[in-house]
Amino acid sequence: MEDITPPSAGLPGSHVHGDPNNPLALLDDFQDKFGRNLTELENQQTLSNFYKGSPPKWISYYISEEQNTPLVKRNGYNHILKQIKKCQEMNRIFSSINLFHQPGSGGSTLAMQILWDLRKDFKCATIKPVNAETAVIADHIIKLFQEGGSNDRRTLLLLDDNVSEEDLMESLNMEIAKQEINATVPMAILLNTKRKPTIVAEDLLSLRNKLSDEELNNFKLKETEMKLTYSDEEFKMFHGFNLMKNNFDNKYVASLSSIKEIKDYVKRNKPTCNTELFSVLALLNSYVPGSFLPLSRCLDFLNPRYTSSQQTSDEQITTLQDPPHMIPGTNMALEVPPDTNTEQLQFEKDMEPFMKLIVVFSRDEMKSECVRLAHPMIANECLKILAEAGITKGEIAKRFLECCKPNEPPYMVKMIKSMLIKREIVEENQEMFSRLILDIKDEGDLKMCEELFEIATTTFEKDPFFPQTFARFLYIVLHKFDEAEHQARAAIVRDPQNSFLRDTLGQIHKNHLRTHMKKRSPIAKFLDVARLAIRAFRDGEDAAENEQDPNTSNVQTKKVSHAFNYRGLFGYIQVAKIIFDTLTSLNRKWYGVLTGEESILVLPKAEDVLDYEDLIVKLQVNVERKHAFFESYLIYSKPSRYKSEPTYIQRDVDMCYSKYLLQHSKPSRSFHSIMDRSFPGLFSCLDRGYCSNFLERITEHTRKKHEEQMSDVNTAMNYVLSNIVLSNKDETSQVLRTLTDLRGILWRFVEKIYQSPEFFFLVLLLFWPNEPQHQHLHFTVDLNSIVENMKTAFDQKYKKYFRSRNLRPLFFLGQDTGLKRLVHSWKVHSLHTKHRKNPEQKRKTWAELDWGNEQLWEDSDIQNLLLRVHGVFRKQQLFAYVEDKEIAIYSDQAFVSYQGPASFFLGFTIKGPVAYDIKFEQDGEGAHADKFMESKEDLDQHRPLPACCTCADLQDLAWKQLRPKVWNEDGELTVIGSEKQECYRISSPAGSYECSVTGLRWVSDGDVSLMYHFTDWEPYIEDLKRMQYEPCGPLIDITIISGVLNEVHLPHFACLGSSPSLNDQVRVLDVQDSGMFLETCELTRFHAKLLHPTFSPKGFLARTGFPVKVHCEVLIYQTLIAHLTLHIYLVPYDAKIIQDVDKKEKEKDVVKIPKPGPERSLQMRSCYTIETKKENEDFSSKIKPERLKLRHSPIKYSEIYIKSAKDDFELHLINEENKSIWDVEIRAEEYGSTSNFPDRQTDPSKEYAVWFVNNHRNTLIQRVSLVTPIADDLKSLLGGEKYSIITKCKTPQEQMRKIYSFLSGGQKIEEKFYLSLLKNEPHLVGELAEGEAV
Repeated sequence: MEDITPPSAGLPGSHVHGDPNNPLALLDDFQDKFGRNLTELENQQTLSNFYKGSPPKWISYYISEEQNTPLVKRNGYNHILKQIKKCQEMNRIFSSINLFHQPGSGGSTLAMQILWDLRKDFKCATIKPVNAETAVIADHIIKLFQEGGSNDRRTLLLLDDNVSEEDLMESLNMEIAKQEINATVPMAILLNTKRKPTIVAEDLLSLRNKLSDEELNNFKLKETEMKLTYSDEEFKMFHGFNLMKNNFDNKYVASLSSIKEIKDYVKRNKPTCNTELFSVLALLNSYVPGSFLPLSRCLDFLNPRYTSSQQTSDEQITTLQDPPHMIPGTNMALEVPPDTNTEQLQFEKDMEPFMKLIVVFSRDEMKSECVRLAHPMIANECLKILAEAGITKGEIAKRFLECCKPNEPPYMVKMIKSMLIKREIVEENQEMFSRLILDIKDEGDLKMCEELFEIATTTFEKDPFFPQTFARFLYIVLHKFDEAEHQARAAIVRDPQNSFLRDTLGQIHKNHLRTHMKKRSPIAKFLDVARLAIRAFRDGEDAAENEQDPNTSNVQTKKVSHAFNYRGLFGYIQVAKIIFDTLTSLNRKWYGVLTGEESILVLPKAEDVLDYEDLIVKLQVNVERKHAFFESYLIYSKPSRYKSEPTYIQRDVDMCYSKYLLQHSKPSRSFHSIMDRSFPGLFSCLDRGYCSNFLERITEHTRKKHEEQMSDVNTAMNYVLSNIVLSNKDETSQVLRTLTDLRGILWRFVEKIYQSPEFFFLVLLLFWPNEPQHQHLHFTVDLNSIVENMKTAFDQKYKKYFRSRNLRPLFFLGQDTGLKRLVHSWKVHSLHTKHRKNPEQKRKTWAELDWGNEQLWEDSDIQNLLLRVHGVFRKQQLFAYVEDKEIAIYSDQAFVSYQGPASFFLGFTIKGPVAYDIKFEQDGEGAHADKFMESKEDLDQHRPLPACCTCADLQDLAWKQLRPKVWNEDGELTVIGSEKQECYRISSPAGSYECSVTGLRWVSDGDVSLMYHFTDWEPYIEDLKRMQYEPCGPLIDITIISGVLNEVHLPHFACLGSSPSLNDQVRVLDVQDSGMFLETCELTRFHAKLLHPTFSPKGFLARTGFPVKVHCEVLIYQTLIAHLTLHIYLVPYDAKIIQDVDKKEKEKDVVKIPKPGPERSLQMRSCYTIETKKENEDFSSKIKPERLKLRHSPIKYSEIYIKSAKDDFELHLINEENKSIWDVEIRAEEYGSTSNFPDRQTDPSKEYAVWFVNNHRNTLIQRVSLVTPIADDLKSLLGGEKYSIITKCKTPQEQMRKIYSFLSGGQKIEEKFYLSLLKNEPHLVGELAEGEAV
């Protein structure tokens, strides 16, 4: 992300304001900063530069807001807002959102728009690219959050494109605990923008170079607006905008007239300075999106006075900063600011043939203006043109590197590294080299690749990463192992403590070893290279041991690394495997030598390898040591929540161990039996798929070992663990010991000191009480001390190696008793994947499972297996209740200042007990509920049912009604009846309940949480027609969050009193991924009952053609326009239909007149006539249409128009037999005085204006196209806040609706509105006025 750090943005006098070393820049006070300094011309030029392709700047958002010309938002905008609001509601101190975007797709623009729009609700800030450690950033986040005192404790919304969110979260949690901070709101939300050259999957959090139809339409509307301000010639220059408007079409780029002009120019002017500069810009912007060259450096290319050939000393070198101005006779320099305007004019003159594709912009940290091409796609096309003219990418890169100096500023070095070194990740696989090197390689110019690396390595003589990458290229592509070794050693000299550089040297020797293996080289030569490889990997291992976490104290004395580098250990394993395979293929006697069973002297020509005896003898013991490391490393931890190690690592480690220590040993002299397992090795037996019989053999083997060495704690631990593992596979096995027996075995070692974390892990598992009789046992264990000792032991043994890694839960506490309460995490994984429908989810292995995924814990099978432990939050620390004590529990999140009871599933990692699926509880006995649980006042909300005389004899038991919490389609907590799609969520204890909104009923024996929403029948209608069924109730998509349902009752509107034999004519539709199914059901008066339901969209059906009568409603709405106008609907008693009609009518600003529905059920698909009467006489009114058809869809209304309504009157529904089947009285006080409207010919103009804007409301909303000028006219009456709301709406129709919603300030604002319409839309106003005259 470029150009996102605002200049000096912060609160006056703040701790973070004005400090150049501060990693955060606060977005605040921008209106004051920019508003005073810019002219109208400068405002327009700023936006022009942005539309042309300059990077987004905060001032662009300020100007667009002030001028009411909002920038086009990509579709991800609303989804990100939803995610931010969701993060606010999660109660976590810190959370993050990743926005992936292809270069040039508008990702940075979108992210900055989010911050700009939310700057009043959040403390918005950017994380500057200052390479600060996460601990430093975390400290500044806390300071910024606390700034302003308790009156301004807003959540920080941070924008970044580089920081590791997991490391930052860990640092922030540590700092919060250290400072004992109690936050009442989330402290920070990180919006992490990440560039990805290739994005395959369509995702609302992934912006691709492809627009939706809606986005394309928005760009067309924006184009119409822009053309009112800019000329056609100016608009042609807006490449950034036009590329997106044309949906990133490569053909559009190739067809640009400026591209064609350049094509002709470079053919005629290949060697000129401006062509050379243009080629460099094209290369940089193609391969390093977001890169730039300062104007001063561009002038170096164009002006021979500054070329590298004339700069021979440090004093004469011109870097990307402006050249110093020396004081004559001294060594002192004055920093005289250059004449920027003169420089830019000169640049534009020299680059005139290319200027249509170039943008010049400012960056706050740069003294010089910056230059780049308008868009990466344009840069790509220009490179093709240059290649056609004979200017290759390699030649351009070479010329650019030759102009670079050793003391280039950091950002320039970073650009060069991105071009030559940075390896992209494509579909989770990292490329072998940078995109530029791969492209030049694919073109066959390997020599050029070498030259580029040579120049960079020589120029940047202190940087180790250029020779490191050069070395990789030499051995991987060119197989020049000696030269590669030379470069790798040069890299090590530049940074001797870096373990990753030493790993590169080891990789060179390892691959060289493979070539000797294939060529069948002499053993001595082969072993020489093997010795070099082993030495390099051993040195890398030693360097990794000395590296330290950068977030710890005293890191200055050692090399820092966020994660432990295990590549030296793994490299040794790979080399050992190559040695074994190679030597044993030459002579089978090598089997005995390498496995330690035979002396090296048994080999023929043993004297030839005696010099390598030390190397050969140590292989087996070193393989065993490194295998032990990887067993714990790979089983206890993973790189992050979302990632696991590549499978080849575990495979190669196991294979090498098998070769040296298992597979080839004779039984009588076996170094290790296949039954011998380490502690983590025993744990992994279930994931490896071993059968019960084999696990029993292992358990018996560990028993014998324990009995032989009763005083050895390790054999005791292995025996205890093997029993626990076996019990998770076969709880009926005869070789299992009881929990009490295993406690006794372990108890003998409890008092010993300096125990391992594995020992304390077993103590926690075995002695964690969950049965009352445990307190009577003679084993007394202080669990708090055990937890503290386990943490200490973990820090001593594993902390260095597991830093920045995610610790896996190994076991969970289950609901059962004895050994069965210790649930292996493999068992949880098996339950979770068993019912997965998605093949990708089913393939997820135990190693890949994300234990932080909320969906995992919503699985009812898992909830029925695990025990929910109760505890309490206090000062950001979670405690578990254990008998009369509180035990400190780890959590992977810090929560806002919640003080009180909580519940969670208890897992055990190698570090200690960890809480998963934490839920906050209400105070009071047994008040278990999550944040969606209903308050007591909601329990008695009543949803009325139809009062139908036809089925009055049928009983319907009273159900306890609950009112759900409601979310709209954007994930916002809302009120029932909001404008957007609603999703309901509710929790209930055991019992029978009914949703007071939807009519859904359910029965459960325990606590249950549900989520459900109405969904449309439309996608299934054609299939239902073929099946000869039609809807007879709403379609409801139901998901069970937790618990188990015994019954679910779906609402229907069929009247059973009219159709006693209805059971044979109805079904329930069940929509599954595999298709649509029909289920039988048991009918009650208003519901269809299903037992032990599965969860998916479900709805009630009746057979097509069956004469079913239905419960129905008559809905009456009065429009707020001239005269009395009513909309009448006749609809089935379907909550979804009634809700949809309500929403549709509310958009027109209507008033609903509630009236009771028909007292008897009516025949479906029958037509009914509407009549108005007064005292049993016909009443003058216009009714269109006069007849309404009762049907499920489409729903239509009848309009009743009464010109001079003053009195009460009646509404009637008349059936086909001319009988009134429903009538109600509409009273004058119900429809009020809205029918009194002014006559245009006789009333004053002010009254006419008020009447006009109300009478033509619908037409004006649909047809007024340029709303912003109207909003400008009303701004003084509306106020700034309402004005801002109007201008932020996406479409003119939305803007007009907002204006109408704000016309509550009396006649004055409505008159002003009319006058503005007259000024801005004279033709439309005239047309409507003529229509009135007719």
